Amino acid sequence: MIGATILNYEINELIDEGGMGSIYLGQHKYLNRQVAIKDLNPLLRNKPEIIERFRNEAQILSQLNHPNIVTLYDYVENELGYYIIMEYIEGETLAEYIETTTGPIPERRAVSIFLKILDAVKYAHDRNILHRDIKPSNFIITPDNNVKILDFGIAKSIDGKSKNLTKTGIKVGTTMFMSPQQVKGQVLDRRSDIYSLGVTLFQMVTGQLPYNETNTEYDLYNLIVNEPFPDPKEFYVGVSKEMCKIIQKATAKRPLERYQGCDEFSKALLAVSSDSRIEIPLAMKTKIFDLSEEVVRKSPVFNRIFWRNLVLLIITTTFFGAIALGFYFILKSDTRHIIENEQKLYSEHHENSKVTEVLKFGETVKVIGRNIDTEGDGALWFKVVSLRGNSGFVPSDNLVEPKLYQQINAIFENNDAQVLTPVYYKKMLRNYFTSHKLFNRLNLEWKIFALQKLDFEYNYIAKADFNNNQIEDYACILKNDANENKKLLIFLDNATNPISFDFDENIKIKPIFKGKKGGAWYLGADMTRKTEAEKKLIIGKYEYLPHDGILLFKEKTGKSVVFLLNLEENIITYFEQPD
Repeated sequence: MIGATILNYEINELIDEGGMGSIYLGQHKYLNRQVAIKDLNPLLRNKPEIIERFRNEAQILSQLNHPNIVTLYDYVENELGYYIIMEYIEGETLAEYIETTTGPIPERRAVSIFLKILDAVKYAHDRNILHRDIKPSNFIITPDNNVKILDFGIAKSIDGKSKNLTKTGIKVGTTMFMSPQQVKGQVLDRRSDIYSLGVTLFQMVTGQLPYNETNTEYDLYNLIVNEPFPDPKEFYVGVSKEMCKIIQKATAKRPLERYQGCDEFSKALLAVSSDSRIEIPLAMKTKIFDLSEEVVRKSPVFNRIFWRNLVLLIITTTFFGAIALGFYFILKSDTRHIIENEQKLYSEHHENSKVTEVLKFGETVKVIGRNIDTEGDGALWFKVVSLRGNSGFVPSDNLVEPKLYQQINAIFENNDAQVLTPVYYKKMLRNYFTSHKLFNRLNLEWKIFALQKLDFEYNYIAKADFNNNQIEDYACILKNDANENKKLLIFLDNATNPISFDFDENIKIKPIFKGKKGGAWYLGADMTRKTEAEKKLIIGKYEYLPHDGILLFKEKTGKSVVFLLNLEENIITYFEQPD
């Protein structure tokens, strides 16, 4: 699909893929607008019920226009396939945000995010649309702290006019977030989404799922239908009693005992947090507050008992809060992030031992010990526990503290750039950003150039031995979204301060190697030849590189430039290649 064109959209990059199909990043050829293109899996295109469900998703999205719901741009059926073209949203899913950035989200922040989610779900409910698959991985947190609902793949209209795409008794949704009614295959209403919202809020404030993921599907069904919903405070001590009550009500087994709608759910959350700094969605501002004289007259602000209880609460909170805070920092002090993708978790502190688990870039682990590899190179290894409870050893160089991880993570434009950049260069780039003060608010636009999947020969990164000393060097491109400037950085021998070149057009790079392996290039030398008319003709001389170099391709002009380190003068020289 990459390189193909759907309507006026060129497909540039694969964003995600699953059983139903793939999602690509596309760009309008004339409007310079990026979009997400959902492509139905070719293996499912001969199944009428799947095609109908795919159309249904597009039809439902076409009815929704809300700042916290992804916008549909178009729907296409042609000889190539079936496509939903929608708004492209940068950010990370709420599930990723919890797992890699925050852990349990502080309640004030959680309420602020969740009110936006409730406002969007209420908007859909008011149009007789049930989502039926509410979970953190279907929400995305944008860089400007907005939140969007992404996936309406199994949403259903309950207006009585729409075709029923699910047979009675068939369960749809993600098991961990299903309501008891979904598990039983019963007819659903808005209160089923309320239950799933309650489970989502549970994960937001505890940082964990309510049930063990290793449970069989049958065991999960039994827990959801027959067992009381878990107490959030047993998972994370920082959850307030009021928040626990809200979650318990939202996840009640019987629909009549739950909140009957998103408005009621929102009012309960606002009552818990009276902090005026919470951002309230515009659609709610005229619906939730009741500031009548009766409410003001009965307000505890004017009640003597209230002030006495407040003083007692402050004293109690100070004492127990100090204990809790100390406990919190003990727990958090050894938390680190993996910065090597596919990092192996070894049973012993050397690479010849058994592999216990494979960890992803950004994953959080708890450090529980340290060991030196006495039989090998003397490197330091950390003993850690993964999120799945497995313990083992990881090289200390491949772990960083949360603040460093957040800075490293902020440097990269997408996950491909993070994954493919070696650990030691991630750290060097972080040092470069720090030393050049690129982490301040005015310079957050600088990012590592995105991976160019359309052209694997040229890319945003190049690794080779640029100074001929048998040590791999590194080059990469930064781009600044604010002014479209580009910056080529060349790190020689792991130097913190690289050689830097600025450009004002799109550029790609690739390494070119010394000798015949890299081919012949124009390196500035000219030679004179005579034409048949005995006239002198000066032409460029093509030579093999004395050591590895970099070829930079300028997309706008189509020009190529060779960058080469002059080892005698220790400077970088560059030569534009003749047409």
